[in-house]
Amino acid sequence: MKKPALMLVAGVISFQLLIIAGTLTGCFLVYPKIKDRDPGDERCSGGAIGELMAQITAASFALYAGEKGSP
Repeated sequence: MKKPALMLVAGVISFQLLIIAGTLTGCFLVYPKIKDRDPGDERCSGGAIGELMAQITAASFALYAGEKGSP
């Protein structure tokens, strides 16, 4: 039962990394090319990405601890 649970956590972490990659691509490649964009817009400030990276780090440590604790 531990192996499927660990694979699920690894899948969730991978999906979160894909979300971050898409967000960074949008912020650095797509968003600057928009002609009518608001310069004061906070969507690409990095705060939300930093929070998601902290969650991924915590989940990675949980995955490592789960792997280390399994026989």
